[in-house]
Amino acid sequence: YKTKRINLKNTMNRFLKTRLEVDNCTSYLKKHNLISHFFTCKDFDIANICQEWNRPDFDKRIDLLDMGANGSYLLPNAVRLGIKGRKCGIDLGKPEYDLKGIDYVQGDLMNCPYEDNSFDTITCLSVIEHQVDFDKLAKECSRLLRKGGVLYITHDYWNPKVSTEDVGTKLYGLKWTILDASEVSLLEVALGKQGLNMTSNMDWETKETVINDQFCAPYGKKYTFSLLKFKKV
Repeated sequence: YKTKRINLKNTMNRFLKTRLEVDNCTSYLKKHNLISHFFTCKDFDIANICQEWNRPDFDKRIDLLDMGANGSYLLPNAVRLGIKGRKCGIDLGKPEYDLKGIDYVQGDLMNCPYEDNSFDTITCLSVIEHQVDFDKLAKECSRLLRKGGVLYITHDYWNPKVSTEDVGTKLYGLKWTILDASEVSLLEVALGKQGLNMTSNMDWETKETVINDQFCAPYGKKYTFSLLKFKKV
């Protein structure tokens, strides 16, 4: 695969459609001296969010929480991008990073040790497909976000449903679900009930199972990624 361009689409509420998009995202991260994921497929998540933070008109004085921070690379990249507010991360596992300016906590994502209205931005990359209760997630994110704050969520996706029953709890000791269209709709409803609305209409188009036997797929499953953005009203 050859990378033809560096600029990204810079759109949210859509699915990863082609392998070329991943290559472009990796090139974008390298061009801007940002950290690329060791599973390069995850550069789709990281680069699209980092590009929003890297816009000239973006106010970098934000307080940021990364839910499921281990392995996401968003907080180290936030440091490199000059995000000036609090940079916090929470994960069930012990922190993987020890960087100045980042506050990591080992704990339950659905019961975070932070006060109400603590953050302007919450990121949650590749977390909700691992036994996360959508209603509990929605309540906690709404509690933590300030009015006008944004929530980024990414997750595994394909429609029709891809079964992962044979995988069991081999991934992180938790059951793994590849969400389908009905589950994405349930997520949107749960967040909407807590005042978290999708920032644009969902683009439901998919072109190919970008994650597959030839590229990054665990246990031979075929699917793609979803990239969602919500705003607290």
